Amino acid sequence: MDPYTTAPGRSRWRRGVYAAGLVIPFTASQLWALLVLLRLAPLDGLVGQAFVLVLVGSAVAIWAGWRWTWQLGRDRDIKPEPAPKTRIPT
Repeated sequence: MDPYTTAPGRSRWRRGVYAAGLVIPFTASQLWALLVLLRLAPLDGLVGQAFVLVLVGSAVAIWAGWRWTWQLGRDRDIKPEPAPKTRIPT
């Protein structure tokens, strides 16, 4: 065992799997709740307008969760920060 080797980096698939493990149950519960509301609630008047808002909010939440999962699981090019500019004393 070489004491001078660098520590292994965090693997991207592991982060993606953990994120998907959080997002998949959330997506399923959101879809289940929407189906229950669609079946039980009368969609006329104010309830229909509220249902549209809930539908849009759920779609945005599901999209944001899957976008987060995708970003965690993909390779990122980590760019080093540029060195700070030194000022020349005048």
